[in-house]
Amino acid sequence: MSISIPATLAGNGLNAITAAIKALYGVANDVNAFLDEHVEAMKASDHPTISRTGRVIEAAKYGFGIGYAVPIAIIATGQLLLGNTLTAVTTVATAATLTNPVAMTCASVGAIYYGWGALSDVERDEFLEKLSTGLGIGVELIRSIIRFVIEKISALLSKENLDEIKAYISAAAEKFGRTLGDVTKTISDQIKDTVDVVVKKSGEAMEKTKGVAAGAYRATVDTAEKAAHNLAEKFEKSGAKADPKKIEDKR
Repeated sequence: MSISIPATLAGNGLNAITAAIKALYGVANDVNAFLDEHVEAMKASDHPTISRTGRVIEAAKYGFGIGYAVPIAIIATGQLLLGNTLTAVTTVATAATLTNPVAMTCASVGAIYYGWGALSDVERDEFLEKLSTGLGIGVELIRSIIRFVIEKISALLSKENLDEIKAYISAAAEKFGRTLGDVTKTISDQIKDTVDVVVKKSGEAMEKTKGVAAGAYRATVDTAEKAAHNLAEKFEKSGAKADPKKIEDKR
Protein backbone atom coordinates (compact mmCIF):
# COMPACT_ATOMS: atom_id res chain seq x y z
CA MET A 1 0.00 0.00 0.00
CA SER A 2 1.54 3.27 -1.10
CA ILE A 3 0.87 6.47 0.85
CA SER A 4 2.05 9.86 -0.33
CA ILE A 5 1.63 12.98 1.78
CA PRO A 6 2.94 16.05 -0.06
CA ALA A 7 4.59 18.81 1.89
CA THR A 8 2.48 21.36 0.01
CA LEU A 9 -0.42 20.53 2.32
CA ALA A 10 1.42 22.15 5.20
CA GLY A 11 0.23 25.72 5.26
CA ASN A 12 0.19 28.41 7.92
CA GLY A 13 2.81 26.57 9.97
CA LEU A 14 0.87 23.29 10.15
CA ASN A 15 2.48 19.97 9.36
CA ALA A 16 1.18 18.10 6.31
CA ILE A 17 -1.20 15.71 8.03
CA THR A 18 -2.61 18.28 10.44
CA ALA A 19 -3.42 20.53 7.49
CA ALA A 20 -5.16 17.64 5.74
CA ILE A 21 -7.20 16.68 8.83
CA LYS A 22 -8.12 20.32 9.39
CA ALA A 23 -9.43 20.50 5.84
CA LEU A 24 -11.25 17.18 6.17
CA TYR A 25 -13.23 18.49 9.14
CA GLY A 26 -13.70 21.96 7.70
CA VAL A 27 -11.86 23.65 10.58
CA ALA A 28 -11.48 27.35 9.81
CA ASN A 29 -9.51 28.42 12.87
CA ASP A 30 -7.59 26.74 15.70
CA VAL A 31 -7.48 22.98 15.24
CA ASN A 32 -6.61 22.38 18.90
CA ALA A 33 -9.74 24.21 20.10
CA PHE A 34 -11.85 22.33 17.55
CA LEU A 35 -10.58 18.95 18.69
CA ASP A 36 -11.17 19.80 22.35
CA GLU A 37 -14.78 20.78 21.60
CA HIS A 38 -15.26 17.80 19.29
CA VAL A 39 -14.08 15.26 21.88
CA GLU A 40 -16.08 16.96 24.65
CA ALA A 41 -19.22 16.74 22.50
CA MET A 42 -18.57 13.05 21.88
CA LYS A 43 -18.08 12.35 25.58
CA ALA A 44 -21.33 14.16 26.40
CA SER A 45 -23.32 12.11 23.88
CA ASP A 46 -26.17 9.93 25.13
CA HIS A 47 -24.97 7.29 22.68
CA PRO A 48 -22.61 4.94 24.59
CA THR A 49 -20.46 4.07 21.59
CA ILE A 50 -19.84 7.71 20.75
CA SER A 51 -19.27 8.70 24.38
CA ARG A 52 -16.80 5.88 25.03
CA THR A 53 -14.94 6.58 21.80
CA GLY A 54 -14.54 10.18 22.92
CA ARG A 55 -13.14 8.93 26.23
CA VAL A 56 -10.58 6.82 24.36
CA ILE A 57 -9.29 9.88 22.51
CA GLU A 58 -9.25 12.05 25.63
CA ALA A 59 -7.39 9.39 27.62
CA ALA A 60 -4.74 9.19 24.90
CA LYS A 61 -4.36 12.97 24.69
CA TYR A 62 -3.84 13.45 28.42
CA GLY A 63 -1.94 10.22 28.82
CA PHE A 64 0.79 11.27 26.41
CA GLY A 65 0.69 14.94 27.37
CA ILE A 66 1.64 16.42 24.01
CA GLY A 67 -1.60 18.20 23.15
CA TYR A 68 -3.56 17.97 19.93
CA ALA A 69 -0.80 15.98 18.18
CA VAL A 70 -2.25 12.83 19.76
CA PRO A 71 -5.87 13.18 18.50
CA ILE A 72 -4.47 14.17 15.11
CA ALA A 73 -2.25 11.06 15.07
CA ILE A 74 -5.23 8.89 16.02
CA ILE A 75 -7.53 10.35 13.37
CA ALA A 76 -4.81 10.30 10.71
CA THR A 77 -3.92 6.65 11.38
CA GLY A 78 -7.58 5.68 11.16
CA GLN A 79 -8.12 7.70 7.99
CA LEU A 80 -5.20 6.02 6.25
CA LEU A 81 -6.58 2.61 7.25
CA LEU A 82 -10.00 3.62 5.92
CA GLY A 83 -8.45 4.46 2.56
CA ASN A 84 -8.10 8.24 2.81
CA THR A 85 -4.61 9.04 1.49
CA LEU A 86 -4.75 12.56 2.98
CA THR A 87 -3.18 13.82 -0.22
CA ALA A 88 -5.56 16.69 -0.93
CA VAL A 89 -6.92 19.59 1.06
CA THR A 90 -10.41 18.65 -0.14
CA THR A 91 -11.28 14.96 -0.23
CA VAL A 92 -14.24 12.89 -1.32
CA ALA A 93 -15.21 12.47 2.32
CA THR A 94 -15.22 16.14 3.25
CA ALA A 95 -18.96 16.60 2.71
CA ALA A 96 -19.77 13.50 4.75
CA THR A 97 -17.40 14.59 7.51
CA LEU A 98 -18.95 18.03 7.75
CA THR A 99 -22.41 16.44 7.93
CA ASN A 100 -21.39 14.02 10.67
CA PRO A 101 -17.86 14.56 12.00
CA VAL A 102 -18.58 12.32 15.00
CA ALA A 103 -19.28 9.34 12.74
CA MET A 104 -16.04 9.94 10.86
CA THR A 105 -14.05 10.10 14.11
CA CYS A 106 -15.66 6.91 15.41
CA ALA A 107 -14.76 5.25 12.11
CA SER A 108 -11.15 6.43 12.41
CA VAL A 109 -10.77 5.09 15.95
CA GLY A 110 -12.50 1.85 15.02
CA ALA A 111 -10.27 1.38 11.98
CA ILE A 112 -7.25 1.35 14.28
CA TYR A 113 -8.80 -1.33 16.47
CA TYR A 114 -9.85 -3.57 13.59
CA GLY A 115 -7.36 -2.63 10.89
CA TRP A 116 -3.95 -2.17 12.49
CA GLY A 117 -3.47 -5.81 13.45
CA ALA A 118 -4.64 -6.88 9.99
CA LEU A 119 -1.65 -5.20 8.31
CA SER A 120 1.58 -6.99 7.51
CA ASP A 121 4.81 -5.92 9.18
CA VAL A 122 5.84 -4.13 5.99
CA GLU A 123 2.53 -2.24 5.77
CA ARG A 124 2.73 -1.19 9.43
CA ASP A 125 6.29 0.06 8.98
CA GLU A 126 5.23 2.05 5.93
CA PHE A 127 2.30 3.58 7.80
CA LEU A 128 4.51 4.54 10.71
CA GLU A 129 7.17 6.15 8.50
CA LYS A 130 4.61 8.19 6.54
CA LEU A 131 2.81 9.27 9.70
CA SER A 132 6.10 10.22 11.33
CA THR A 133 7.12 12.30 8.32
CA GLY A 134 3.72 13.95 7.96
CA LEU A 135 3.22 14.66 11.66
CA GLY A 136 6.78 15.50 12.57
CA ILE A 137 6.86 13.11 15.53
CA GLY A 138 8.75 9.87 16.15
CA VAL A 139 7.79 6.42 14.92
CA GLU A 140 7.94 4.86 18.39
CA LEU A 141 5.65 7.54 19.81
CA ILE A 142 3.07 6.87 17.11
CA ARG A 143 3.40 3.13 17.69
CA SER A 144 2.77 3.70 21.41
CA ILE A 145 -0.30 5.85 20.69
CA ILE A 146 -1.76 3.14 18.46
CA ARG A 147 -1.12 0.46 21.08
CA PHE A 148 -2.72 2.65 23.76
CA VAL A 149 -5.84 3.23 21.63
CA ILE A 150 -6.32 -0.49 20.98
CA GLU A 151 -5.92 -1.34 24.65
CA LYS A 152 -8.28 1.45 25.73
CA ILE A 153 -10.94 0.38 23.24
CA SER A 154 -10.73 -3.17 24.58
CA ALA A 155 -11.25 -1.82 28.10
CA LEU A 156 -14.04 0.68 27.43
CA LEU A 157 -16.16 -0.60 24.55
CA SER A 158 -18.58 -3.52 24.78
CA LYS A 159 -19.33 -6.05 22.04
CA GLU A 160 -22.41 -4.03 21.13
CA ASN A 161 -20.30 -0.86 20.90
CA LEU A 162 -17.81 -2.65 18.66
CA ASP A 163 -20.58 -3.88 16.36
CA GLU A 164 -21.69 -0.27 15.95
CA ILE A 165 -18.10 0.79 15.35
CA LYS A 166 -18.00 -1.62 12.43
CA ALA A 167 -21.00 0.14 10.92
CA TYR A 168 -19.15 3.47 11.18
CA ILE A 169 -16.09 1.91 9.53
CA SER A 170 -18.16 0.49 6.70
CA ALA A 171 -19.88 3.80 5.95
CA ALA A 172 -16.65 5.81 6.06
CA ALA A 173 -14.59 3.32 4.05
CA GLU A 174 -17.22 3.43 1.31
CA LYS A 175 -16.41 7.12 0.78
CA PHE A 176 -12.90 6.08 -0.25
CA GLY A 177 -13.93 3.15 -2.44
CA ARG A 178 -13.23 0.53 0.21
CA THR A 179 -15.28 -1.86 2.36
CA LEU A 180 -15.32 -3.08 5.93
CA GLY A 181 -13.61 -6.28 4.80
CA ASP A 182 -10.84 -4.27 3.16
CA VAL A 183 -10.08 -2.70 6.53
CA THR A 184 -10.43 -5.71 8.83
CA LYS A 185 -9.30 -8.31 6.27
CA THR A 186 -11.41 -10.95 8.02
CA ILE A 187 -13.26 -13.58 6.00
CA SER A 188 -16.52 -12.97 7.88
CA ASP A 189 -16.54 -9.24 7.04
CA GLN A 190 -15.61 -9.92 3.42
CA ILE A 191 -18.54 -12.32 3.17
CA LYS A 192 -20.82 -9.67 4.65
CA ASP A 193 -19.54 -7.11 2.14
CA THR A 194 -20.40 -9.46 -0.72
CA VAL A 195 -23.87 -10.14 0.62
CA ASP A 196 -24.49 -6.41 1.14
CA VAL A 197 -23.69 -5.79 -2.52
CA VAL A 198 -26.05 -8.58 -3.61
CA VAL A 199 -28.84 -7.25 -1.39
CA LYS A 200 -28.33 -3.70 -2.63
CA LYS A 201 -28.45 -4.75 -6.27
CA SER A 202 -31.50 -6.93 -5.63
CA GLY A 203 -33.25 -3.97 -4.02
CA GLU A 204 -32.42 -1.71 -6.95
CA ALA A 205 -33.70 -4.30 -9.42
CA MET A 206 -36.93 -4.85 -7.52
CA GLU A 207 -37.47 -1.11 -7.18
CA LYS A 208 -37.53 -0.91 -10.97
CA THR A 209 -40.05 -3.75 -11.15
CA LYS A 210 -43.25 -2.11 -10.01
CA GLY A 211 -45.22 -5.35 -9.84
CA VAL A 212 -42.93 -7.01 -7.29
CA ALA A 213 -44.32 -7.16 -3.77
CA ALA A 214 -42.34 -5.55 -0.94
CA GLY A 215 -42.22 -8.91 0.81
CA ALA A 216 -40.12 -10.40 -1.97
CA TYR A 217 -37.33 -7.94 -1.33
CA ARG A 218 -37.46 -8.56 2.42
CA ALA A 219 -37.26 -12.30 1.79
CA THR A 220 -34.15 -11.78 -0.36
CA VAL A 221 -32.52 -9.72 2.37
CA ASP A 222 -33.35 -12.23 5.09
CA THR A 223 -32.04 -15.17 3.05
CA ALA A 224 -28.82 -13.40 2.12
CA GLU A 225 -28.15 -12.17 5.64
CA LYS A 226 -28.77 -15.62 7.11
CA ALA A 227 -26.38 -17.18 4.60
CA ALA A 228 -23.72 -14.59 5.44
CA HIS A 229 -24.13 -15.18 9.16
CA ASN A 230 -23.84 -18.96 8.79
CA LEU A 231 -20.75 -18.73 6.59
CA ALA A 232 -19.07 -16.17 8.85
CA GLU A 233 -19.80 -18.30 11.92
CA LYS A 234 -18.32 -21.34 10.19
CA PHE A 235 -15.09 -19.52 9.36
CA GLU A 236 -14.81 -18.01 12.83
CA LYS A 237 -15.21 -21.40 14.52
CA SER A 238 -12.56 -22.86 12.23
CA GLY A 239 -10.09 -20.23 13.40
CA ALA A 240 -9.91 -18.45 10.06
CA LYS A 241 -10.70 -15.12 11.60
CA ALA A 242 -7.67 -13.09 12.64
CA ASP A 243 -7.50 -11.48 16.07
CA PRO A 244 -7.97 -7.72 15.43
CA LYS A 245 -6.53 -6.81 18.82
CA LYS A 246 -3.19 -8.54 18.26
CA ILE A 247 -0.34 -6.17 17.53
CA GLU A 248 2.76 -7.75 16.07
CA ASP A 249 5.61 -5.66 17.35
CA LYS A 250 8.82 -7.46 16.58
CA ARG A 251 11.14 -4.51 16.98
